[in-house]
Amino acid sequence: ADRRLQGLTLPPAAPVVRAIETGVPVASQRNDDIFGPGMPERRRQERVGVAYPLVDGHFIVGALVLLGPTIAANAAAAEQIGRLIMELGPRLAAARAVREAEERAVLDPLTGLRNRREFEKQVDQERVSREPGESGAPAAVREPGTLIYVDLDHFKALNDTLGHAAGDAALRHVAGILQAQVRDVDLVARIGGEEFAVWLPRAPLEQGLEVAERMRRAVESSGWRWNSTPYPMTASCGVAAYPETVRDINNLRSAADAALYRAKEAGRNRVEKARPGD
Repeated sequence: ADRRLQGLTLPPAAPVVRAIETGVPVASQRNDDIFGPGMPERRRQERVGVAYPLVDGHFIVGALVLLGPTIAANAAAAEQIGRLIMELGPRLAAARAVREAEERAVLDPLTGLRNRREFEKQVDQERVSREPGESGAPAAVREPGTLIYVDLDHFKALNDTLGHAAGDAALRHVAGILQAQVRDVDLVARIGGEEFAVWLPRAPLEQGLEVAERMRRAVESSGWRWNSTPYPMTASCGVAAYPETVRDINNLRSAADAALYRAKEAGRNRVEKARPGD
């Protein structure tokens, strides 16, 4: 593949774009670039060819481009290629169905974040990696980790006042804010209702508290609106960290939940950390 095509914005008049829009093969004419005039540094005749739309059963998902000035002129080759692309359709549809099923199994359909089941599965994998071996020897991995529970304040009142559509929009809004505050290795999930969970692997307590406070501030200052009307939004956070606040990683969730409860009881819109005994 030509790496210089990566990230290229194709002009609407490009033959490959027309093939995707119309669903029929489109050949570039004479020395016209099949991708349009987006890459003038190369000779256009090097990318003369035919663009065949790829259909996965019902949807056009892209185009297969064959380069070469003789492709369009060879009727026999064009017919054979057309048959091959038709055979690709069911395979593309099956691949899309598998991908969508995999996404449904791990993603929350409303926010696009990980769902509770997938979140707990990944955190449990961390727990297993840190537990002592059968002989009681320390586990090979003893890196820190921080769990943050985030709860949207007064969400029931928002739902009752503005309606469920507004509630859904608010949850999606908060989900985007939380996701924007974390690293690529971190995990953000919606674990139920207005409650979210954030797992920060290899992050000590101090770093987890900083992330939680950053999230709290971002939600409060986000300026969320519904039907052009501003609506105040805040969140409470409970933070637990291994090994600073819990010596047994199995207690991480209950400790984070206890810290979140204290944040709610103390007036909401705040961050609380777990205490010994949580």
